[in-house]
Amino acid sequence: MDARAVTPAGRAPRSAAATRRSAEDRPATGQAEQDRDQAAAGRSAEDRPTIDPPGEDHTRPVDERTRPITADSPEAVRRARAREKTARERAEAVRGGVRALADWLADVADAGIAGLPARDAAWWHAITARMVDAQAKGLASAVEELRSLVAAGGRTWAHDAADRLGGLHLLTRSAEADAPVVRRRLGYAVTEEEARAGEGWTDRWLPLLRLDTDDGLVRTVRQWVWGRAHGWVVAIRHAGGGARPEPLLPHGVEVTGVLHPYPGVAPRRVAAGELGEGGLPGPLPAPPDWRTALADVADVLRGDPWQRLHPVGCASARLTADTRRLVDGTGRALPVRADLALDQAVALTAGDPFDAWGLWNGRELALGAIAAPGEPPEVVG
Repeated sequence: MDARAVTPAGRAPRSAAATRRSAEDRPATGQAEQDRDQAAAGRSAEDRPTIDPPGEDHTRPVDERTRPITADSPEAVRRARAREKTARERAEAVRGGVRALADWLADVADAGIAGLPARDAAWWHAITARMVDAQAKGLASAVEELRSLVAAGGRTWAHDAADRLGGLHLLTRSAEADAPVVRRRLGYAVTEEEARAGEGWTDRWLPLLRLDTDDGLVRTVRQWVWGRAHGWVVAIRHAGGGARPEPLLPHGVEVTGVLHPYPGVAPRRVAAGELGEGGLPGPLPAPPDWRTALADVADVLRGDPWQRLHPVGCASARLTADTRRLVDGTGRALPVRADLALDQAVALTAGDPFDAWGLWNGRELALGAIAAPGEPPEVVG
């Protein structure tokens, strides 16, 4: 029998070298537990918030991009200065455009109005483009209106062109006036949101007169609205891309609600506020004669001499036999435009006197609404 001792399991005992290697590879149980305790303590210390000693400021810097913008914040000040700079630059550009237009008007006066129809498209485009470059959209539109009048010709084109040229000359002389009506004619716009942020007029509103126009790029619908307590106001809507603009108020329907006036003079343009349900209109008072109605127009022209369409009315007027004039109770008459509205008025009144409302352009009246004397008005046209 081998002299080496046999283990109880019947295996040969391991050599001393193997025993030493195994002991080196296997960490001691006590050391492993100690290492785990130290690691856990390190992680716990990292997770715990640090308590700063008293008297030390360890506040983290605030990200300016997320700081709320207040009226006195650096960002608000920077934006205000940028707006002021933009406004100064535009004002200077508009002044340059006004000077260029004044020179152009002087050239037209030297050459004479009779030569305007012979001017080609490039000549008209040059001055219009100059006004656009000057950010004076109102002046550009006025020049384009003049060009359209000349191109259309007709019996009164020279009279109308002289009227428009006189208005442009007056505007160049008044351009430095800081008046809302002048700024609007130059092309400074007030947004609908800005108008709504201002005062509101609560009233019963009745849109009686309407004009739709299309300049090839933008379609516009204008409504002249009578307020029982505020008189005439104007509602304007635009639409581009061939779309048809929706009127601000249902035409011919009396609505109770709030309208917000834009800056300017009467009749004020308005933006819609809170509006209630519409209903049938009640009777509407009209001036007793044309003299009274046109006196109101004179007051408007003193505030806005560039205004060319005026809502007027007259009680108990009657059409002449040829339907070309509308005569008031004193015998004074205004020419009436021959259109669908006039045809409807003839059919509805059968020659009897009626209350009339329409748009006066200085030469003729375009009927827009009629009523039997003392009765609610009815829209025509």
